[in-house]
Amino acid sequence: MPGKDLVSLELEPHEIALVIGEEDEGMSVRIVAGTEMPEDAPELPAAAEIIVALATRLLKDPEFHDELVEWYYDQQDEDDDDDEEDEAPAKPS
Repeated sequence: MPGKDLVSLELEPHEIALVIGEEDEGMSVRIVAGTEMPEDAPELPAAAEIIVALATRLLKDPEFHDELVEWYYDQQDEDDDDDEEDEAPAKPS
């Protein structure tokens, strides 16, 4: 990407990252692992399976993005409601 500053991300060897970008009208998705995974491995580690599943679903299911964002905002609303309940003065017994 000419003219753009790149940002580095350091991962521990056991970590894997899902990198999501937005350019023009499209979404880009990359998977970056802290260590290279052998292509002939019998199975992926659990974290890698989750990341690959999320990336695939984001790219192949347009409704998933909206569902995921809606779920996120619902969680934020629930957290706000919980915080308000925690801050409410206790009723005397």
